[in-house]
Amino acid sequence: MLDPFFNIIFGFLLNWPPIFAILFLSAVISVIIVGITKLFTDQKEMKRLKEELSGHQKKMKELKDDPEKMLEIQKKAMSTNMQYMGKSMKSTLFTFIPLLLIFGWMQGHFAYEPLAPGEPFTLKVILENGAAGNVSITVPEGLEVIGEPSWPITDHTVTFQLKGDSGDYFATLSSNGQEVDKAITITTERKYAAITETYKSDVFKSAQLGNKTLKVFWKISWFWAYLIFAMVFSIVLRKAIKVY
Repeated sequence: MLDPFFNIIFGFLLNWPPIFAILFLSAVISVIIVGITKLFTDQKEMKRLKEELSGHQKKMKELKDDPEKMLEIQKKAMSTNMQYMGKSMKSTLFTFIPLLLIFGWMQGHFAYEPLAPGEPFTLKVILENGAAGNVSITVPEGLEVIGEPSWPITDHTVTFQLKGDSGDYFATLSSNGQEVDKAITITTERKYAAITETYKSDVFKSAQLGNKTLKVFWKISWFWAYLIFAMVFSIVLRKAIKVY
């Protein structure tokens, strides 16, 4: 729903190589989170609590041979840590929902490779338990079914192979007197239709497109790449502007 809004802000990143787009977004999000943390938390108190926690941890190492005293210090450390976490939550409240929305946009553009024009892809249909017979598919002009347009249900699934020209389509699936539609996007741009759609049907459970998972670098997905970059940026920023 908010995809057009985020396209206005971040749409230019869709023309970048994914690794640089994720790197840029990680930096921007890290700046926002660290900045809000500094603005909306008492940094003097946060520093005091962090130093107190470090002191407790140091004492616990010194008391390894005295379990009773170490347990006492451990309780104090847990109490200090709870206070620190509680105060940190203030800034989290300001960033939680916006971050979820941005992550949703990133998931919609960097999780999978788009379906390329003229390249075959699969559409896997998952049926409800007890569904029997055949599943048929009907496609509009511009989209082509490779092979038979109707297959018998085997192990609650039927898989069709398709290809088509650039465009947005709806393929219609029918079985046992019921029909559902599956959105399909074929493009050279960095976008794709929802990979999996679920249905409220006695026959159809879901339909899943065969888009390949996007690997930002090596075998790492966008989320893990973001997490790695964001951790590095966060550590550097916190030290640079003294955020505790």
